[in-house]
Amino acid sequence: MNKREITIYFIVLTTLFGLSALAGYQTAKNNPEEAKQFLNQFSSELGFIKFLPPIVIFLVIFFNNSIKALIAMIFGIFFGLVPIFFVFINGYLVGLVLYTVGLSMGLRKVAMMIIPHGVIEIPAIILACSYGLWLGRMFYRRITGDSISIKACISIALNHYFKIIVPMLIVAAFVEAYITPHLA
Repeated sequence: MNKREITIYFIVLTTLFGLSALAGYQTAKNNPEEAKQFLNQFSSELGFIKFLPPIVIFLVIFFNNSIKALIAMIFGIFFGLVPIFFVFINGYLVGLVLYTVGLSMGLRKVAMMIIPHGVIEIPAIILACSYGLWLGRMFYRRITGDSISIKACISIALNHYFKIIVPMLIVAAFVEAYITPHLA
């Protein structure tokens, strides 16, 4: 595995995340009522979480993020489409939240709700998706005649997932469950 290649994928996906966040923000700005309805529906399904003890919130957040990151990474083997879609959707949702919730609470408060854990969680998710793009490239090389072992590539990606991404997601979930509520 080439670390430079993962770095390039990380930069590309970070750019995609930023652009999709801008698109989500602009969409919410152009259609504030629709964005608000969408987020209200989304948050009503997750509203029960705020009544749970912090340890349960931590576990829910960690398992949710780690499972989704793993799925996005592994399904990247299909030409990288799932990681790209996953990053785009997450960025778009962040943009919707920034604008919509920012209207009622102010951008500063929304930033305090996202930044403390987001500075760890978002890079972890993007890194997992970067490995997913790499797996997609390796799969493409394999089907075009390279003698690459896809099993070995998946093993490499999983090794990095458990050594780097999972610890980052643990820290992010801890911050989101225990620290973010006090800051926000």
